[in-house]
Amino acid sequence: MWFWAIRQTNKEEQSDEELMARYQGGDTQALGVLYDRYAHRLKAFAYRKGAKRPDEVVQDAFMRIVRNGESFKGNARFKTWLFSIVRNLTIDASRRDKFRNMPSLDAPIRGGDGTMTLGDKVASEVPHANAERAVTDRRFKAAFEVALAALPEDQREVFLLRQYSGLSFSEIGVTVGCKENTAKSRMRYALLGLREALAAYR
Repeated sequence: MWFWAIRQTNKEEQSDEELMARYQGGDTQALGVLYDRYAHRLKAFAYRKGAKRPDEVVQDAFMRIVRNGESFKGNARFKTWLFSIVRNLTIDASRRDKFRNMPSLDAPIRGGDGTMTLGDKVASEVPHANAERAVTDRRFKAAFEVALAALPEDQREVFLLRQYSGLSFSEIGVTVGCKENTAKSRMRYALLGLREALAAYR
């Protein structure tokens, strides 16, 4: 899109809210700076939340700003408002695509003889050099994905927002519609759940 790659040094030093005000005033380049500032984190959040096409979710979010930029009134921080848009679009996309459940490491591989598991396959594909460390890293990443997918949705959502957005707990509360202490509690339970599921990797 026309605004994706436009950058200006003086604009990059401005706050999100200042850039959005400039965009609302007709400075289209300001939106390009905001895109560059947040696209990576938004894509990571959308992907982890279950969007199969996170690039499209992020582009849809910025197209929504293009069409309805005046709806940002400055009552909340721009970052909170932006992640709320992506969150809602991701929920819609996930409903359409059906959230992809992560397979268990102990599940037999489809089409195999029933004896080889996903964990075995991961290990068998690791090169011999630094194999032990590589096996551990790959097994951990796979186990982490399984553990993350197994968390209750409200806990997973708070964890992802905290991990990828940089939002404070009060801002996360605004984004998901709960109190700050509730967001903190969900994060605490998410961390406990992940720690328990990944205890073997300590």
